[in-house]
Amino acid sequence: MSEQDPWRGSEPNGHGPSKPNTLRFDPFATALGVFFAIAIPVAVVGYTRPDGTNATIIAIGVVVGLAVGVMVGIWLSHRDGIVWRGRQL
Repeated sequence: MSEQDPWRGSEPNGHGPSKPNTLRFDPFATALGVFFAIAIPVAVVGYTRPDGTNATIIAIGVVVGLAVGVMVGIWLSHRDGIVWRGRQL
């Protein structure tokens, strides 16, 4: 073996495993994602019906998506962006 062996200096250091990062979510981005996840499928169903577009279904999807998105955003902001407070994998 030569002295320029790239694997020679790869012994593990004396420290233990690192602590995982705390996973935090932005409340606004999460609320926006929940809104779109609810509103888009319902709006597509209301728009692509065989009988024609139904504005009531689209409006219900937007209102329910907005309500659930706001609730999730408020809940997450009260928890400081942490969804799961237990042990992490």
